[in-house]
Amino acid sequence: KNLTKMKAKQEKAAVKEAELKAAKRERVSALVDETMPGKSAEDLLAMYDGKEDQLIKNLEKMNSKKLVKDKANKQQSVRQLVDETNPGKSAEELLAMYDGKEDDLIKNLTKMKMKQEKTAELKAIKQQSVRALVDENNPGKSAEELLAMYDGKEDALIKNLEKMKAKQENKQKDTLKSSKQESVRALVDGVNPGKSAEELLTMYEGKEDDLIKNLTK
Repeated sequence: KNLTKMKAKQEKAAVKEAELKAAKRERVSALVDETMPGKSAEDLLAMYDGKEDQLIKNLEKMNSKKLVKDKANKQQSVRQLVDETNPGKSAEELLAMYDGKEDDLIKNLTKMKMKQEKTAELKAIKQQSVRALVDENNPGKSAEELLAMYDGKEDALIKNLEKMKAKQENKQKDTLKSSKQESVRALVDGVNPGKSAEELLTMYEGKEDDLIKNLTK
């Protein structure tokens, strides 16, 4: 009876020891994933067989140092992103607000940076459009002067310049049409085609080049 009790006690202790060892192995495996010490969990467990507590202690120290280093790296990333984005608060203020949540802060600042870059890229395209329109229209001010005046309102500036361009193009068309009409009148006076210049111009509305060609044959 005593031997049976002893055996049961030993078996219970063995089960408890196996469970404890399994828990330690699991902890070692998790720490190895976090610290990446250069050896696998199995290699380390084989080297520290029976000394798992010491192995866990060493890995936890390594992990603590890694966390400190990672936090410092993240803080440096935050400072750089704040310099690039000017979010309205200093890096130190943001780091204090997001202590322990540096990843979220970096994510937010990165999104802000991407949005700002996209906005800057779009603005540069609009500025190029303005410069091209100024070259075509000669509005009386340089592109740089207009861009300074319409900073942040480039769409309105482009719209105004495009209206000016359309107006100038229409004026040029009218001038060219008047010139062609005068040519037609002069040719009609010279060749007497049987119809007046006004009748021919009405018939060839929009096709004045063809009329002039026919009258000069």
